[in-house]
Amino acid sequence: MAQAGSKPIHADHRARMRQRVRENGIDSLQEHEALEYLLFYAIPRRDTNALAHRLIQTFGSFCRVLEAGEEELQQVEGIGPTSAHFLHMLLDASRYYALHKRDLSKPLATFEDRVEYLRPLFLGCREEQFYMVALDDAGYPLHTVLIAKGIPNQVTFDRQWLARTAVATRCTRVLLAHNHPSGLAFPSTADRDTTVSLTWLLGPLGISIVDHIIITPDDAASLEKAGRMPVYDMVLQKVVYQ
Repeated sequence: MAQAGSKPIHADHRARMRQRVRENGIDSLQEHEALEYLLFYAIPRRDTNALAHRLIQTFGSFCRVLEAGEEELQQVEGIGPTSAHFLHMLLDASRYYALHKRDLSKPLATFEDRVEYLRPLFLGCREEQFYMVALDDAGYPLHTVLIAKGIPNQVTFDRQWLARTAVATRCTRVLLAHNHPSGLAFPSTADRDTTVSLTWLLGPLGISIVDHIIITPDDAASLEKAGRMPVYDMVLQKVVYQ
């Protein structure tokens, strides 16, 4: 036990690590060291080295630790509500930064522009999420709406609610997007069927779907680029393909 007035045994270690980060950046640390360093700010009076190792062993990597839910984190010995919330908020803060870093001064006219706009929405998501981006005539985003979220690779949603929401934004076009958290950037049969059904639903309302994009952690795919994008023909009153 440290004597009264003495420094905790790990104080010098923390000082050395802080100096290391100041001189070389957090990129100079290994995954467990980076986690240990971040935990300094949530657990100021305890050694966090062993705790960082336990977290990595439990979840597999630094990234997986930040992606874990607060309840999952609290299953690890030494992690309480405050430190669990702190770790979970790190990813939320990163997502907030990425969302607000986007360039909103240009229309979402190309596949690359759309993916750049969409990717921050899915940062760190382990469950499937489905978004609709309402666009004006020029392709500028008016509103971004989370339609639904569910378990990995499966999500259900209310189609009529989506239609009412699209109409309420006064948009003329929408961009659809969802993620495959652990899958390939390739539209499934269900993805294509969903796009067709929504084209039938929104087309008569004067709202076209410009694309349906699938986002994975490392890649993205587009129905439009694949030549599988359905279009509602107002004259023929039927769905055709571009």
